[in-house]
Amino acid sequence: MDRFGDAIRTFEHAMDRARQLIDLYDALTAIRRDNPANDDALRSAYFQAVSSFDFFAHEVALIEAKHRFQNGSKTRKINLPMEVMTITDPEERLTAAATHIRQSNSFKAFVDPAKLAELLSCYCEKPWLKIVARINAGRDAADAVTEKDLKGQLKSIWKRRNQIAHEADVNPTLAGITLWPIDKTDTELTITFITMLGEHLPHVIAESLPEADDDQDDEDQGIFG
Repeated sequence: MDRFGDAIRTFEHAMDRARQLIDLYDALTAIRRDNPANDDALRSAYFQAVSSFDFFAHEVALIEAKHRFQNGSKTRKINLPMEVMTITDPEERLTAAATHIRQSNSFKAFVDPAKLAELLSCYCEKPWLKIVARINAGRDAADAVTEKDLKGQLKSIWKRRNQIAHEADVNPTLAGITLWPIDKTDTELTITFITMLGEHLPHVIAESLPEADDDQDDEDQGIFG
């Protein structure tokens, strides 16, 4: 898992920045209690956490793609343009492939559970089941989570993030003079959940696809397989 080391450290640093924004909220509240503008520090923390997860997903996918390209390992549904594949120099071809993959993923939000599954399934089978299994490892049955639980929580976070990022967190039913409420506890729980989910991404994406052919291998294997 050493290949993911830099990406993991970057993600951890980014999530720490999100936590520091909560500290900023506490400091502002101590200075000017009940000032509505204090909540913007929480909104910034929320957005920072979600954006950091998206970036991390982009990075681990790129790292794994390059790793499998170099080692001839199997992937699915990864297609590169012919102008990339016809580059004769191996290093130049790898750089061009990495650039194409980064650009292809740059506009996608992987905090959307469906998009995250689509990304991870290029490298492993049934990624959500693998994530659930890793999270539940060592937990009592009473504390176990389901795939539905995880997807539901992630969808809720995605929706909240979109309210902040694309709608200025404005409640439209009140003529734009009131924002949707946000609280410290919810923001902290969101950061904790995203951090936990991110911790499992490198382990899940690194799981090899089965070598046995199936009905879709010819069309799905892509140029890395």
